[in-house]
Amino acid sequence: MYIADLAYAAPMPWPAEVDPDHVREATDRLIAHVARRVDADGALREECQSRVLESALALSLMTRTGTDSPARDRLLAYLRAHQETPDKLERVLAALAVARATGRTTAGDAGLVAKLTDGVLGDAPGFISARRRMMVCAVLSVLGCPLPTEVLSAVADEVPSDPLHSWAAVQQASVTLILAAAAGVDNGVTAAALETLAATHPASTVWEGYALMHLLVLHGLAGFPGNEETVRSGLQTLLLHQRPDGGFPFVLEMHNWCTSTAGTALAAAGAPTELLRKMAGMLVAHQGGAPTRSLSRGATLTDGWSMSAIVAQNDVDDTSCALEFLQAIDPIAYGDSVRRAVDALLAVQGADGGFPTYVAGASSEPCMTAAAICGLAPHPHTLPARERALAFLAESQFADGGFESGWSRSRLHTIFRARLAACTAGPQDHHVARMAERIERTVRETQNEDGGWGMQPGDPSDDISTAYGLITLCYGTDHRPIGRALSWLLAHQNADGGYSGPPDMVGPRPFPYSFPILTDAPVLLAFGHVRARAWDTAAVLQGAR
Repeated sequence: MYIADLAYAAPMPWPAEVDPDHVREATDRLIAHVARRVDADGALREECQSRVLESALALSLMTRTGTDSPARDRLLAYLRAHQETPDKLERVLAALAVARATGRTTAGDAGLVAKLTDGVLGDAPGFISARRRMMVCAVLSVLGCPLPTEVLSAVADEVPSDPLHSWAAVQQASVTLILAAAAGVDNGVTAAALETLAATHPASTVWEGYALMHLLVLHGLAGFPGNEETVRSGLQTLLLHQRPDGGFPFVLEMHNWCTSTAGTALAAAGAPTELLRKMAGMLVAHQGGAPTRSLSRGATLTDGWSMSAIVAQNDVDDTSCALEFLQAIDPIAYGDSVRRAVDALLAVQGADGGFPTYVAGASSEPCMTAAAICGLAPHPHTLPARERALAFLAESQFADGGFESGWSRSRLHTIFRARLAACTAGPQDHHVARMAERIERTVRETQNEDGGWGMQPGDPSDDISTAYGLITLCYGTDHRPIGRALSWLLAHQNADGGYSGPPDMVGPRPFPYSFPILTDAPVLLAFGHVRARAWDTAAVLQGAR
């Protein structure tokens, strides 16, 4: 999100085909649209929208436990409405859940399992592929699909001990139990998994506010005798969070993430200082995450930020974004929080120079590495760490200029963050300069005829990807495509000042989830980068405010 101060780069000329007053007006309307959603304490609280994956698992659990209620009727109606959705995986999940709930025979078979898992894994980073394959198989199993022999025989025969963050450890235990029940396995591994799930207190709590994990936990427990009352109580706990449309969300909240990303965008676009300080104060108050027991295996990131105050699991993404926001508002007033966050990030840097998402020793990721570099950039003592991180980032770049997918469906998400990270390098760093050149070239070459970008090359233009592309080109050498991108965004602003379009963020990878603010924030951030980089922007945009 970093707004680069490139003393050695010429300012970006204002695109002649775009009316600066139009950009100023659009920016002001979007600022107002976002600011209206900030609560009195500075938090931006939005609900995660319903998703088919969790809704299908919830209906399957109701079917499994014989639950019959108005809540089930609303959920059944939600899933029936999604049986014709364009998304193939969602369509199949909805159909399987509805068929099982209504007593119809499904077309589920081993071929379907293989086809769907291959499609899901094609969009996921390689280092999580084995874990993700098992999760998808477990989901399909509780929806009534028979599992292939190789999956059933893959139930672990040793209690795992590798470095793993809390969410992955609970997911692994849940999936182990689901697959073990299908395979008829009951051993020391399943006993350890049952112990892990008990630590989430599923009868009374949606652990970490993570609805998907809560559902996997309940399905895991349901396959083993003695857990019937826990499963029934856990289902009632989940029903407290059913959405008005009848479905269930991925997570209950992401207040820290929504506040920091929107706050960074508001700051870049020139929002009122009073609003920004209120938002910063909220983040400072919730540094460190919820004070609950960690179930991680390995050294966790501590003293940073989690995605929300009810969540204990800190991560590099939330920490980097909150750190950038506090530094943009007042690095002196928030100096203690800033120092603690810097130390938190440095503590999880990998031996290869990169940064993981959650725990030290886990695989480094290009997107997280770019985020950490930008968060650490204002601190001279972090230069050696940043140089190693930039080297990792450059070595991670694909020949086409892109990177391994991160926490977004949009190819441009990691690309734009890597380009901003490259701005922290000096002009003498030729390795990073070549990385930046490849980034600029691929972004220019994949711009659509209408001026926008899609999530992948050739996809229809969308609001979020276009914002990412525009930010990237603000730091390039060819500014001609910028006017077309700005024009696309101006033409697609909603009447209320906000933006819409398909969500890009994913969790667990590669399943997309939706918070409306996570569409508005990237566009507002793009306007902020244009504001910072364009020639005469201070006079054109700031002077009018």
